[in-house]
Amino acid sequence: MSNLSIDAAYRSSVHNECYIFVKERYVVVNYNPGGKKEKIIHGPKHISDGFPMLIGTEFEKGIDCAFDGDNNEAYIFSGKYGGKIDYVNLTLLKDKTPIKDMFPSLKDTKLVNGIDAGIRSTGKDVFLFKGDEYVRIDYQSELVKSNKYIRTGFQSLVGTVFEFGIDAAFASHVQNEAYIFKGDYYARINVAPGTASGDFIVGGRIKRIHDDWPALHSILKN
Repeated sequence: MSNLSIDAAYRSSVHNECYIFVKERYVVVNYNPGGKKEKIIHGPKHISDGFPMLIGTEFEKGIDCAFDGDNNEAYIFSGKYGGKIDYVNLTLLKDKTPIKDMFPSLKDTKLVNGIDAGIRSTGKDVFLFKGDEYVRIDYQSELVKSNKYIRTGFQSLVGTVFEFGIDAAFASHVQNEAYIFKGDYYARINVAPGTASGDFIVGGRIKRIHDDWPALHSILKN
C-alpha cells in the first residue's frame, strides 16, 4: 500500500454508496456490504472539480472529517473549522465556521481543535472522534450525550489499531453498522455502545484496505 491514508468519508444518500477523501481528492464508491468494494461510481477527482462551491475555502485542499446529515447534506471539517454542504445540488449551506461556534457544546473538549472522524448514528446523533476520545452529540440540539475514551465506549476496539484513534469513518446503510479506517486497515463495526448487543467487529477481525477495497487503489497511490 502507499503511504497515503483515508482522511475522511461520509455515507451518500444513494444506497450503498460513500464518499472517500484523500488529501485534495475524493472518490465515490459502492461499498458493497460483506463483499469486495470494486465499483467506482465516479472519480477520483480533485475536490475543486467535484465541489466547485468549495473553491477558495479551507476545504478545497483537504477534508479531515465528515458525516452525513439529512436531505443530501454533509458536515465537513478541516482543522479548527467546519462547514455544511449539499453535495447533490453543489451548494455551500454553511461557510467556514470555527468548530467552537458551529457546535458551542464542544467548547470544553479537544474537538474544537479538529475532528478526526465522524459516524452518523440514530436520529440526529453522531459520534465524533479525536485521538483516543469521542463525543456523542445530537448535532441539531447540540446536546452532548457522552464524552468517553474509545477503549471505554467501544470495548471491541481495545487492543486494535483503533483503540487510540480513527483516521476516518462513515455510517453504513445497514442499521447500526459503520466502517472505520486507520492507516492500511479498516473494520466493519456494529455501533451500539450502551445497548444489550454492545459493540462488536462484524466478522470478528480487522482487515487490510488493499485487499477488500480495489476501488480505492487509484486514490491511495502517490
